[in-house]
Amino acid sequence: MYPNCLKKSKMRFKKVNIAQSWRQFLTEEEKERKMMTHRTASRQSVNLVDFDAKSAREIAQMLADKLGAELGEELARGSMGIVYEIRMQEGEGRDMILKVTQFPHEKKGYTLTRWKKRGLEHKNPELASVLPYVGRIVDVIYDFKEGYHRGSSIKVYGIPVERLVPLPNRVKEQLFGHGGGFKSKEAEKEWLTAISDPKTLIPVLRSNFGAKNEMDVDPEQYYTYFADIPPDEETGGLGRSRLQGGEQFEQMVLDLKPPESFEDYLLRWIPQIKRRALHFADNTPSSSGIYRSPKRKLSDQADRLPRHLEAMVKIPQYPPEVLQYFGIEGAHPSGESEDVVDQFFNKLQALGPEGIKFWDTHRDNVMMRPETNEIVVSDVGLFHSPKKDD
Repeated sequence: MYPNCLKKSKMRFKKVNIAQSWRQFLTEEEKERKMMTHRTASRQSVNLVDFDAKSAREIAQMLADKLGAELGEELARGSMGIVYEIRMQEGEGRDMILKVTQFPHEKKGYTLTRWKKRGLEHKNPELASVLPYVGRIVDVIYDFKEGYHRGSSIKVYGIPVERLVPLPNRVKEQLFGHGGGFKSKEAEKEWLTAISDPKTLIPVLRSNFGAKNEMDVDPEQYYTYFADIPPDEETGGLGRSRLQGGEQFEQMVLDLKPPESFEDYLLRWIPQIKRRALHFADNTPSSSGIYRSPKRKLSDQADRLPRHLEAMVKIPQYPPEVLQYFGIEGAHPSGESEDVVDQFFNKLQALGPEGIKFWDTHRDNVMMRPETNEIVVSDVGLFHSPKKDD
């Protein structure tokens, strides 16, 4: 019995050439050392966008060949890669763009978008419309042939995406407000009306001049640095609480003439609101040079007001739950109206339960599908799956 067992057990083991295995390990380790990760490339300031046009196109051509596509002109360069126009050979030969990037998170974001869009097209076509069509993602290994990094390699991804067109000025400014000024008079008028609407203005005043920048704070936290004036027994003055001062302040703001232009908003309306807020300041001096006085803190709140107010009438760059880390907690559209801002914001929010979290949606990352005039997030490289506690 035992000899047979030993015979069988010996058959399970293979002869191993230790020297050969060790040489193979060293060879693989050497290859890994030569392969530059995206983190190593970042530390050494290696970025495709800094490559000359000829070298960058060489990489793009290898990726286009893998896709069976015809490579066109270079369209743009950004921090995350280079964009080329391509024409696919398969299907209807539709025009697309090819995003060339070295960053794995870009591949991850576009891959997630590709599969989620496929599922949503049958389940919720309207929601799927905000996501771009993404084709098969390919990659190549680029070898540095000269210079300091000669002998090293880097992995580069090619991401084919449907070709979109820029938003019309009116739609772009409806969604994202001014970019230092308005090009569309219609959008400017709509923006001024929305930003001076009491339904938007009063909640922002209360939260901005409260203990925290959030919309659901306890009422007692409103107007934190407004003065509490006790009753005066000698003159018979009734005094005034912080909240009473806040109510007077709100009425003074509502009595102001609404802004008639963006310039009027900047140069008259906002400064008038700031001055009226400081009129109610608690003038108690600070007890230490380290801590700021209540009036100084109120002045800081007043300086944050335009940013907080403007964020209420445009698409946020990040999901509402993370805005606190950017100092504008609670500053996002209500999602309750039928205007273009709330409609698009609600679609972005609805992506979360479907397993995709929007991120970095700014005025340059949102475009339009020319065939249907649908608004689409064109750059989804930072989109990700929600965490369990999101």
